[in-house]
Amino acid sequence: MVEKMKYISITGHISDMNHVVSRYISRYDIQLEDAPHLPGRIEPFTTVNPYSKTLEKANNFLSLLEAPPVLHLPIRGAVAVNLVESAHEAFENRGDNLRKMEDELQSIKTNIHRLEPFCDLDAPLAELVKMEFIHCRIGRMPIDNYRQYTAFLQDDEKIILHICKRNNEYAWVVYFTPRVHRDTVDAIFSSMNFEAMPIFGMLKENSYPLAMIVYLKERISVLEKEVQTLTHQSLADTVGSTARLAIACGKVQVLYRSFAIKKHAALSQGKRIFVFVGWMPERDAKVLESEVYHDDLAVFTRYGETKDTPPIRLINPPIIRQFEFFTKLYGLPLYGEVDPTPLLAVTYTLLFGLMFGDVGHGLVLGLFGLYMHIVMKKPLGGILAVVGISAMIFGFLYGSIFGFEDILPALWRRPMTDIAGTLLFAVGVGVGLIFLSMSLHIYNAAKQGRISDLLFGANGVAGLLFYTAVLWLAFRALFWGQGFTPMVVVLAILPLIFVAFKHPITRLMNRGIDKEPTQSKETPWMFVFNTIIGLFETLLSYATNTISFVRVGAFAISHAGMMHVVLQLSQTAAGSRNLVVLLLGNIVVMVIEGLLIGIQVLRLDFYEIFSRFYTGGGRGFISSRIETNRE
Repeated sequence: MVEKMKYISITGHISDMNHVVSRYISRYDIQLEDAPHLPGRIEPFTTVNPYSKTLEKANNFLSLLEAPPVLHLPIRGAVAVNLVESAHEAFENRGDNLRKMEDELQSIKTNIHRLEPFCDLDAPLAELVKMEFIHCRIGRMPIDNYRQYTAFLQDDEKIILHICKRNNEYAWVVYFTPRVHRDTVDAIFSSMNFEAMPIFGMLKENSYPLAMIVYLKERISVLEKEVQTLTHQSLADTVGSTARLAIACGKVQVLYRSFAIKKHAALSQGKRIFVFVGWMPERDAKVLESEVYHDDLAVFTRYGETKDTPPIRLINPPIIRQFEFFTKLYGLPLYGEVDPTPLLAVTYTLLFGLMFGDVGHGLVLGLFGLYMHIVMKKPLGGILAVVGISAMIFGFLYGSIFGFEDILPALWRRPMTDIAGTLLFAVGVGVGLIFLSMSLHIYNAAKQGRISDLLFGANGVAGLLFYTAVLWLAFRALFWGQGFTPMVVVLAILPLIFVAFKHPITRLMNRGIDKEPTQSKETPWMFVFNTIIGLFETLLSYATNTISFVRVGAFAISHAGMMHVVLQLSQTAAGSRNLVVLLLGNIVVMVIEGLLIGIQVLRLDFYEIFSRFYTGGGRGFISSRIETNRE
């Protein structure tokens, strides 16, 4: 059912806003709204939330901790913020240190790779590059360029070149030249694609290449141990107590949400007085009113009727609450409209069982639904568990367990042996549900004051009388062999006339009520055409909605028929059963039939039942309550 709402407001001095938010707004289910209708000039609360950045850090920590929500928060706000900020700083420092070490490791490995070709060079690199009169460069050049050098420049007296290593691609060399020729020689080698090795960043006191390689490898061992230590360091080792950190993160979330509530406040000119307005359940409004009555820092007001449409919150027993998932797919009811969830729960469960009746299949479906509901926390899990029980009940009525019909006695009927009876019963169920949906339409129209829909609508009193008369005529003709009597025909046609002329009758009824009655712009021929089309559509909907329920019986027969095929395929020549074929066949039938029947039942509920009485389009209730344990 739809919970009854009341429009309320809480007013106070700006200095007491935190008191009102923490004591009332965040503790009660209230959907806060803007307050444009309040008298006088008002201003919005526009202060930026100071906890935004800290909240992001807190959420990151909670995702790392994978901790359940903390409801008891025995920590002050300032302490929580400082704890999260300091933990974030420690965590960031750990990350920075890791990145620096990994960068240094990569740099050292690169330098070792550069030095390895020169490991046989028995000279300190630091001394070579610091000679006063001799210019020295260390590096590599393509092997083809090295051959060019040996062919054309090897006898050049200005250049001394020592080769340390060569392969098919490069030659690693050291060349010397007097400093007066440095620029010329460097230009020559540059033209031969010489790549100088940067060594100044790796020079040590003992700068022999082999000694430098040994030193750098030792440094790698030290760094790798430090990186491994930091990598395996737990969050608790980095930031301290994770339990206290989780509490601090939860407190920051509460602080952020509490401050975010303030954006709904309207402030008086001069920002001295604030007011919160919104919707809350009527029973909670009475409790809040009595609580605020004894508080000198706030004023509570409970309004009567307003022009605004209240939000919708559904309250149903747990077993019916599972089916609110389907109701929300169609759309929440309008305020004052009947909640269709109880009807949906009953019809969906009943029709699914009728179409999927099998003890074994229902048991498997129910267990799978329980797994989805308890372990996976899926909204469909509870629904599958309920319809699985329904399928089991109808399985006993049909005498079917995993397709076998020779194990259990049929407590009611076997669909395959009574096809006509099954189909007629399905249509009878559909007729009953259509009657019920039309009755709900009449109730909704009466409750909402829509007199024309109540009396002359296709789903109102006139439509119900017409549908009843037609069914009575059909019943007399099919089962009693009686023809149409004038009285019954008149009783069928007269309500249809009211349905066809609903709009003109409504305008006549409203002529003395509306101050400015609307004038129809339709021409007579256009009115006749629209009336005929509308009447044809109405008659077609009665017929198609009724016949549509034949599918309930058809799927019950189809389910039994498919399992009969599976049993035939699993039969071996020796008279035994092929268990693999039997198992796979049952799985295929359960999956295909279960999916198809689930969709078809939902279609029947939405299009054949809901369309006759339910409008939908309501807006959901969004509470500002913050879930915490305030002990």
